[in-house]
Amino acid sequence: MPPKAESRILLVLVAAALVGCSDNPIGPASPNVPDVAALLAEMSSSTLSSAAVIASPRIGPSVNASSVDPGTCQYSATSGFFECATVTINGLTFTRSFRLIDDAGNSQSKPDIHTSALETKTTVDGTISTTTPASPGGISTSSNYSLHGNSDETLSGVRTNTHTLNGTSLTSMKGTFEVGTDVFPIDQTVDETTTNLVLPNAKAGQRWPQSGTITIETMLGTDASSGSAKMQMTFNGTSVVTITSTSLAGTITCHVDLANPIGGLSSCTTG
Repeated sequence: MPPKAESRILLVLVAAALVGCSDNPIGPASPNVPDVAALLAEMSSSTLSSAAVIASPRIGPSVNASSVDPGTCQYSATSGFFECATVTINGLTFTRSFRLIDDAGNSQSKPDIHTSALETKTTVDGTISTTTPASPGGISTSSNYSLHGNSDETLSGVRTNTHTLNGTSLTSMKGTFEVGTDVFPIDQTVDETTTNLVLPNAKAGQRWPQSGTITIETMLGTDASSGSAKMQMTFNGTSVVTITSTSLAGTITCHVDLANPIGGLSSCTTG
């Protein structure tokens, strides 16, 4: 497998693992009124996962740390959203808001027996600077780039045991990467779409998404021909998912075991 293709597949594995490995129970706290805090915790596992992976390994914990405590958010009758405090972690500033939706699609100021869905919106902005000193006989590396991301996700079926996630996120970064005295530009955009992803019901002993897809499209610069790639991850309720990656180099399809994401690349074919 070409190194670039393998690295892109591993990027998707990390993003998916954020969803699949969550231990939060997804069933409602009561048969009538959904538990908003539990639902937000469930959704936070996938919020801006692409941004977390692209930015830096240390950004992942930052995204999780920025998850929402609904008790600290204020309802706005104008927007229909609960607006939460802005937080800054490791140089990244997050804005968060969420909306309760009833059976008719209207916003709610509090959950009740008619709450049927939950929508979250998140943005992240900041500058990432990293430096790796040279090992004996090696070359130092450093990077400095700005990052901007936003996501909009909706969890439906919240009064049932089948919670389905749909949403989009868009992340871009621009800057430079230095290897010794060589300087390379960073200019990348990642567009992620989650489609009918049925999240695992921990109360039923489920650990992995039961069905649905996550699609990630990556483009270098503004010219798609310069290095665009598309990957689609398809779930079936087990830890083994199908990943199809398409780029200028062709198409690769792999069956990957998310229970062992580093060593789980297997059964890959090219087309």
